[in-house]
Amino acid sequence: MNKIIDWHKSLIENAQRQLGLSTYALYLFGVLEGAFYMWIFLKVIPWIFLSKAEVPYF
Repeated sequence: MNKIIDWHKSLIENAQRQLGLSTYALYLFGVLEGAFYMWIFLKVIPWIFLSKAEVPYF
């Protein structure tokens, strides 16, 4: 497990260095990405579990 954690840390550090991102920018990007995926998830769920007649128009 430590091997995977070390690999992931080095991968993130290399990507951060290559893209020129600060740690704050990296965290902010992660939060925004999570919010974007949650927004998509919440828009898709009604289409999966409800019939089309019950889904409100967005």
